[in-house]
Amino acid sequence: MTPKTRKPVPHPVFKVQMNNKDVTAVLTPHLLSVSYVDFLEGEADTLDVRVEDVDGRFRGKWYPAKGQTLELEFGYEGETLQKAGLFEIDEIEGEGPPDVVVIRAIAAGVKSPQRTHQGKAYDNTTLAAIAQQVARRLKLQLKGKIEPIKITRVTQIHENDLTFMRRLAGEYGYAFSVKGSKMVFFKKAELRQCKPILVLNRTDLTRYHIRDKIMGVPKDAQVAYHDPKTKRLKHYKVRNTDVATSDDRIKLNVRAETDEQARVKAQAALDDANADATQLELTVIGNPKLVAGINFSLDGMGRFGGTYQVVRSRHDIERGSGYRTEIEAKRVQEGKANG
Repeated sequence: MTPKTRKPVPHPVFKVQMNNKDVTAVLTPHLLSVSYVDFLEGEADTLDVRVEDVDGRFRGKWYPAKGQTLELEFGYEGETLQKAGLFEIDEIEGEGPPDVVVIRAIAAGVKSPQRTHQGKAYDNTTLAAIAQQVARRLKLQLKGKIEPIKITRVTQIHENDLTFMRRLAGEYGYAFSVKGSKMVFFKKAELRQCKPILVLNRTDLTRYHIRDKIMGVPKDAQVAYHDPKTKRLKHYKVRNTDVATSDDRIKLNVRAETDEQARVKAQAALDDANADATQLELTVIGNPKLVAGINFSLDGMGRFGGTYQVVRSRHDIERGSGYRTEIEAKRVQEGKANG
């Protein structure tokens, strides 16, 4: 009888470039861990590189300069590596004993001018035009499709550009992330409808926590606004038909100029509330495909199953511990009760 050939255990690997120079071989003997955190929206991606510094070289001649760039690729030997993007060194920490240096970097493009507060009015324009104007001011390239939503007037009141843009985009059901030199826009409802790219079973999970709620899931969303043409207060309501709901209701305190604006804003708020109904945190053996924005199927979990969207992922490659992935996700489609 021929013995079965054991499938080799996959070996996690990474590649780090600093200022476009591959420094993987130089870092590896000293490396304790590489940690990459990826957000769907609202926060900048981060990269932490921890190295042991027994001889003081990282506090001396190898001390990294703030503003230098880092690039990370990670995954498994023999497979196509996942690219994490471009980062800029923002902070260096030291701790000990034993002596350790931590190089912290944030997604390139998130610079101090983006954090400058300012006031500005935008008149007779569109959401796409405002996004283009903000991107140009921040020296970013706008990517993604934005519907031609007309806006008569909106005001940026003592907000930095990113905070203002996130607020405005969110009101209309959009979100964006800054990746290197690009501001990437996407419609959240469309992203939630994408097909799952992989399946996770109960046996794949080394840890999980799921919260499935009904209380707080609204039955409808309402917008009240003053119609500038009729001079009357108008109301617009969107009912929740997707999930089990409570008797709660969303009453939006947002500006609307037309029924269409009111509908879009009410639907966006309702979609966000539905996505918050079932939330998941889990840990698995490292999986480079689990990055923010992708959808996956969760099987073998009974009523907890379904299609989930990753909203935050963390990838850790550690000396002596291997590679693990932690994610936060929201359910975008219920599954059939199974197993």
